[in-house]
Amino acid sequence: MVLRHILKAADLPQELDAGRFYLQWYGIDECSVAQHRGILCFDGKTVRLATDQGVLCVLGDSLELEALTDSRALIKGQIESVRIEAKS
Repeated sequence: MVLRHILKAADLPQELDAGRFYLQWYGIDECSVAQHRGILCFDGKTVRLATDQGVLCVLGDSLELEALTDSRALIKGQIESVRIEAKS
């Protein structure tokens, strides 16, 4: 919580807060998720990524994991929606 206030006061990007995932869109067919905690599901229509805030679900058609590292995923395809299943 303190880090968020410092980032805001210093006018720094909020994605520098290590406890939060960061989602970036590139048009309608590509997105990047930084600071995820791992893949839970991938089947071409759904990509589910664990995050500290819950599960991030990218839904669509012909989805591909173009790039994947320990903390970043690049998803391409016909992205129809993104939702967050918050932790209980």
